[in-house]
Amino acid sequence: MELIAVILLVLAVLFGEIALYRRYGLEGLSYHCQFSSSEVTEGETLEFTEIVENDKTLPVPWLKAELTVPRWLDFPESHCVVTDQSRFVTGFFSVRGHAKVRRVWKIRCEKRGIYQVEHVILVTSDLLGAVRLSLPASETGGTVTVLPSRFTEAGLLLPRILRQSFGEHPVRHSICTDPCLPAGVREYVPGDPLNRMHWKASAHAGTFLVRQEERTAQQTVTVLLALETNPADSGRMTLDTELMEHTIRVCTQCLWELCQNGWLVRLCVGEMDAEKVSYETRYGGGRVMYHQMLELLAALQLERIQPMSQLLRRGLFNREELSLLITPYTDAQVARWKQEIGGLVLVTGHAHDGAQCADAVVPKRKME
Repeated sequence: MELIAVILLVLAVLFGEIALYRRYGLEGLSYHCQFSSSEVTEGETLEFTEIVENDKTLPVPWLKAELTVPRWLDFPESHCVVTDQSRFVTGFFSVRGHAKVRRVWKIRCEKRGIYQVEHVILVTSDLLGAVRLSLPASETGGTVTVLPSRFTEAGLLLPRILRQSFGEHPVRHSICTDPCLPAGVREYVPGDPLNRMHWKASAHAGTFLVRQEERTAQQTVTVLLALETNPADSGRMTLDTELMEHTIRVCTQCLWELCQNGWLVRLCVGEMDAEKVSYETRYGGGRVMYHQMLELLAALQLERIQPMSQLLRRGLFNREELSLLITPYTDAQVARWKQEIGGLVLVTGHAHDGAQCADAVVPKRKME
């Protein structure tokens, strides 16, 4: 009889524990997550914080958080599964009663874009694992904008393009500056002339700095970013996404150089948004305009690519301003545009200058 009583008592405790967790297991349980920054640059890392709070006396012995995030947000310390577009990350928690648990992930942003945690599912159980409860989290941490990085391996691009195009003849679109109009200093990058090195400031800063000078005249430029990777008559239907990303990075470097040198820049991108409106900016210069153009490039989905013929017809192009086409390839229509407008052509990639009209070629990294 005593054995039966003990068995009945144990069963009563077990069923009571199951009923208790079934009813109150999710009560007072909250989950929050957030990115440490709303904006980073491609290749940088940021922190992703998860906070689980148990606002009741009953402990939560086992809680699993299942996150669905874009594949380009890398959780290097996690056990995750990666598909074509998504990454599934799993984290485990154990929370005492009236306690809070915090976990911080180091995330590497591998590719430009605008990302957010797509789904968070919380799964918990009782002490014995007999009861499994789940619920979706109401807060997913907002969004993070990953700006494109600059392609710096080839050094400064703008002086080289202009020299190749215009040679030694005096032209309307010079890159001359006035040494009598100083405009501060900036960090040295490969390609800067040594006679602009500010040795005294470099010694104080512990890094090489060069003098900046005001331009002799305000100049305007329209930058055309072509994302179509193959000519229409090539027979290739698949777009080279790696080449497109390389082209965006080269464009980012050119925009940075133009804004650094005081140009008024307008950016036209060979892609349309969901309403079939072309991506385009107004004329502007300086850091604010450069940042706005980076945000535009970060938002590109690479889904509704404009043909080269449409991109070259956009806007009003004339010989009163500089026009720069950044493209993965050239063909006969690019050569005609260059001759008619007097523009510059910068080809990204290796062997796509079919019309032999490029002013410069910036190859991809070998690892790409």
